[in-house]
Amino acid sequence: MKSLDLTFMAAKRGRDRALALLLLVFLLAIGISATETSGKKITTDQARSLVMAALTGEQRRLPEVAAEPYDAPDTSKFLFFTVTWEGTPKGSVVVGNYAVDPYTGDVFSATIGCHEEKNKNLQALQMRIRATLHLSESGYQRLKTKGPLCEE
Repeated sequence: MKSLDLTFMAAKRGRDRALALLLLVFLLAIGISATETSGKKITTDQARSLVMAALTGEQRRLPEVAAEPYDAPDTSKFLFFTVTWEGTPKGSVVVGNYAVDPYTGDVFSATIGCHEEKNKNLQALQMRIRATLHLSESGYQRLKTKGPLCEE
């Protein structure tokens, strides 16, 4: 009877260790996932600067050109901006609408399909901002997503 009790206790200890190990693995996985999704984000001012850098030289020279944030749909992780200028009496004042990924600094058109904005000025500013976020190239590649209008 005593050997049966010892066998039962050994099995129980093994099960308890397995459960403890499983719990530890689960908690580590949650911690890693939380770190990746709650990493540093760019500020609204940095995102505004990225949007302005995404404009062409001609667009940046328009009178009173400015990027103003607007509320994103609740399901979007992006920061949205409308770029406007002084305009003409019968013309549009809207230069464009843009979406900025707050984790990577990538800038996308918020009106043209899946278009990511790219130019030398923008890329240089993105590199500086990513450095302040301590975002390595491998970290960037892990976080990189498609724009808000991309079909999944």
